[in-house]
Amino acid sequence: MREINILLLGVGGNVSQGILKAIRHYDFEQDGIRVKIIGACISPDSIGLYMCDEACLCPYAADPKFMEWVISTCRDKKVDIILTGVEENIIVLQDNIQRLNNETDAIFIASDIDKLRIGQDKYQTCRWLKENGCNYPEFCSSQDREEVKRLVKSAGFPLIAKPCHGKGSNGLVFVKDESVLRQLELDQGYVLEEYIGNPKQEYTVGCYCDRNGTLQDIIVMHRKLEHGSSTVVEVVEDVDIYRETKRICEAFRPAGPLNIQMRKRDNGQPVCFELNVRFSGTTPMRAHFGFQDVVAMIKEYCLGESIQECFRIEKGVAYRYTNEFYLSDNAAERLAAGEEAIDMHPYHFYEGRTRD
Repeated sequence: MREINILLLGVGGNVSQGILKAIRHYDFEQDGIRVKIIGACISPDSIGLYMCDEACLCPYAADPKFMEWVISTCRDKKVDIILTGVEENIIVLQDNIQRLNNETDAIFIASDIDKLRIGQDKYQTCRWLKENGCNYPEFCSSQDREEVKRLVKSAGFPLIAKPCHGKGSNGLVFVKDESVLRQLELDQGYVLEEYIGNPKQEYTVGCYCDRNGTLQDIIVMHRKLEHGSSTVVEVVEDVDIYRETKRICEAFRPAGPLNIQMRKRDNGQPVCFELNVRFSGTTPMRAHFGFQDVVAMIKEYCLGESIQECFRIEKGVAYRYTNEFYLSDNAAERLAAGEEAIDMHPYHFYEGRTRD
């Protein structure tokens, strides 16, 4: 049986944990593949470490030692592919992709740096959508007084103000009138957008492009949000969203996954307001309903296999809820003491059951 070693970075975050769940969801052993997941994060309190087969502590992506650590770990652990849901990790790895390719045998797949930076900047996202003929929210920089006046005149209140480099709903401001707007003009790094539709008209849309840039499939999920995360999602069919998503994806041409956040205007027009150039926080939900983009990446790049069977979408509803995770035998203390890459199997408790 062939073994694939996966280095999964940032397992303290929900996106990397979702990647982990998506891998576990698929039965690789039926294909004669044994998957070993080496989880890594910055703190021994990152609970995702204890869901993996091995665990290591790693530096922050901004640490000058980060790439040295990645390269050393890939060599020592014979890593076949690196996966992560952390944007900071993705940027640094892609920025050093040539070095990674030259010094290790590990595969890392991400979109080009310029596309990653578009996704990280909400102002640049709106600008890209406009320049590429896609539906976009009316927008401007909160610092451009003339453009702010124009936006208020054309879109009216309420407006939405977002930190250009914010995550989730962090820093989001509902601009209901001029008084709130005047306060925002003193802040740096905000994009001001028209308020589109309502919270009941929000969708998260997953796409996957293969190594040739060909769009493989799209999954449309209507969602309910709490604190910037999807808590209830339903797989739906929507011709208008599908058409707009395809137009965005064919213009953007991501390498691998692209996650698109949309709302509908009152006239039913779908409008993208955010591009996540990575796997999504709803990745495990999508995998459950037949959109297995993580498995597709492993099959395509590690095994050289067809990925057609990775996209067999079924309808359904998923609910996200709070759960507990139990540790014993001083696993966190061992990691904190520097016992890297310890075997996590004896310490893995999941939903009240010890993992053998």
